Amino acid sequence: MVSTTDVAKHAGVSQTTVSRVLNKPDQVKKDTYDKVMAAVNELNYSATGAEDAIPVARNTKTISLIAGPLDDPIFIGSAPTIISLAKERGYQVNVHFVTKENEHETYDAVFSSKADGLILTSVQLDKAVHEKLVQSKIPFILLNSSYPGSPHSIGLNNVEAGYLAASHLLDNKHQEIAWVGGPLNNPTYKERFLGFIQALQETKSKIRKKRLVVTDPDKASLLRAFEELQALKKKPTAIVAATDEIAIQLLDFYHEAGYRIPEDVSVIGIGNSEMGQHSALGLTSVGTADSIANLGQEAVKRLLDMLTLDQDETFNVSREVRLHERKTTASL
Repeated sequence: MVSTTDVAKHAGVSQTTVSRVLNKPDQVKKDTYDKVMAAVNELNYSATGAEDAIPVARNTKTISLIAGPLDDPIFIGSAPTIISLAKERGYQVNVHFVTKENEHETYDAVFSSKADGLILTSVQLDKAVHEKLVQSKIPFILLNSSYPGSPHSIGLNNVEAGYLAASHLLDNKHQEIAWVGGPLNNPTYKERFLGFIQALQETKSKIRKKRLVVTDPDKASLLRAFEELQALKKKPTAIVAATDEIAIQLLDFYHEAGYRIPEDVSVIGIGNSEMGQHSALGLTSVGTADSIANLGQEAVKRLLDMLTLDQDETFNVSREVRLHERKTTASL
């Protein structure tokens, strides 16, 4: 029996496009319609009794935003833009937070909600979850998430960000460099941490376990981390913070303890956030030339193009990062 998969392959389009042609031809470009219908006729396809026939295209005017940790910096920076831009285009955004404990329940709820499209922000995907996403036939974009071969993704080069942050301090003659970041089950923190370690390894710098602080990014946890670093016999002369928000909190602790920045200690963040750019000291940071909000803007615009303009071309965008040197780092 000829399936929609066969039709899609024969026509050189996606199964989603075949679904639109068969169910809502008025939403498809004429040349795409002609190409798919030619394949239908040539293969003698009939939807009657087809085991894998694609369900009627959704039109609920909703987008599901699936996020990892609530405090993830990419989610925090991009979510408001995703929600507001979608609203301008007539779409409601439902936000779901996924953890290892509620993973199956969350995705089941998302699929049953019949959302038109999905944006997955800073989530860890395994093979089973990715296959469910593909089989759902719902267009989806991975934002700061990754899975080999996934057709639509947008993100920062987080490994390069961690690498550049550490390299900047190493170039300024710092050797006693600490890392302060969130839990490594979060892909954002993990990738930035790996870049940090890579920079130290390449320069054969000592990697001291007590200077690698992995903690929850709330104020109380960061205060404990600060106090533990200050209790070390060899205190760090510089710190790479996994986010600008962590960096700014650490700067506050140093100021309250009577330290001068950057004379006594250098601090660099990652993200180039609006908060960091306009902080009183001017935070040195690694990030894109624009803002995290623009990542969210690109994700939702591309998803809406997939939903309304039949844009199915594969794209895997990795925004390059660069150093934004300001006033919180200096040569040792």
